[in-house]
Amino acid sequence: MDAWHRAIAFMRAVDERAAEEVVPFRWGRALINRRLDRVFDLNFLIADRFDGADAASLVAEAERIQGEAGLSHRRVNVDDPPAADRLSSGFTALGYLAERFVIMQHRRRPDRVVDSGSGREVGWELIRPAREQEMAAQPWGKDPRVVQQMLAKHELTAQGIRTRYFAALVGDRVVSSCELRTADDTAQVETVETLEEFRKRGLSRAVVSAALKAASGSAFVFLVADTIDWPQHFYRRLGFDDVGIESRFLRVIDE
Repeated sequence: MDAWHRAIAFMRAVDERAAEEVVPFRWGRALINRRLDRVFDLNFLIADRFDGADAASLVAEAERIQGEAGLSHRRVNVDDPPAADRLSSGFTALGYLAERFVIMQHRRRPDRVVDSGSGREVGWELIRPAREQEMAAQPWGKDPRVVQQMLAKHELTAQGIRTRYFAALVGDRVVSSCELRTADDTAQVETVETLEEFRKRGLSRAVVSAALKAASGSAFVFLVADTIDWPQHFYRRLGFDDVGIESRFLRVIDE
């Protein structure tokens, strides 16, 4: 199994463990979590078989399945890069936003070595207030229901896979953090965040370096970054290389 397929398989296994319901359809399966209905990452269709599939048919399945679940969004993950490229214009024409994320494998030494001692392992209860603050600062964080559901999503995900947290503290306050998910010989670095007022101090590098040190026994270590945002360049400096794209198509319904 190549690196892209290995990362996708790991993420989908994590996703399915957090689902209340898995609904099969012709071209894949849909994950549904009605309790956390505003969390897009818990409620989406996974299309990974494409015999006869086009954007319109996948959108129709999203309308049927997610509409019946009472969701206020529609999302389809197309887990096949050539199919995602082929279907992208069709999704866009139907009012969907194409979202692309780069999957990156840790393969090299970082551009410089730092003392990872300023990033240490902590419990979720210590990280949670910083996560809540960072979420509330996002455009979607103006809705407190979304913030609370996102926090609950992190807790739910951690119940399904071994999750460790690494943080940098100022006093007793977490100001930078990330998490490490592990299963068998695979590890995923996830949710790297630094509060805005503490950025550009090397804290993200310290916490990710601490997580990478903890993951040193894993044969395959990866993360996912937005293709249109700057962190991907930071991760390359830490020794991560691009191995493929994860494609998502999203439409939010006006309420």
